[in-house]
Amino acid sequence: MSIRSVFEKGQKRRKNSVIIRPDTGWLGPKPAKTKAEKIAQIKTEFIDERALLIEGAEVADFAEYLCIPAKITTQELIKCVDSLKKKKTFMVVEGMDKVSAEEQEKFVPLLKDRQILYSKLPEKVQILIPVKKVKSVSRAIQSLAFTLKV
Repeated sequence: MSIRSVFEKGQKRRKNSVIIRPDTGWLGPKPAKTKAEKIAQIKTEFIDERALLIEGAEVADFAEYLCIPAKITTQELIKCVDSLKKKKTFMVVEGMDKVSAEEQEKFVPLLKDRQILYSKLPEKVQILIPVKKVKSVSRAIQSLAFTLKV
């Protein structure tokens, strides 16, 4: 799909906005070239309600945001979701590529429905999952998140 076909389908682009496609990465008025530029774009643009699976990024790149370990219990995850206010922020899941597929499965409802049990994630919260290699993340998680390489 080219940029032209995206706009032919009736999608409008705001001035200075960025379009992200999972198959090719960043498209927009100022494409980022370096890792630092891509990280900066991720921090300044809210793309979608879908999570971002970021290959090559590190948790240290997003240290100023709420970072939760992938080995978190469901009860602790609910507390973290409830603690988020309705402000624009990121929830960074740390170490998703280092836990088993069974541990990763507890994040599927959060990525799919943006809620865990009875706790709903605020609309302005973007989930970021920095990993070294996307292949180490379960297919279920991959299917529910955009994948970007930095």
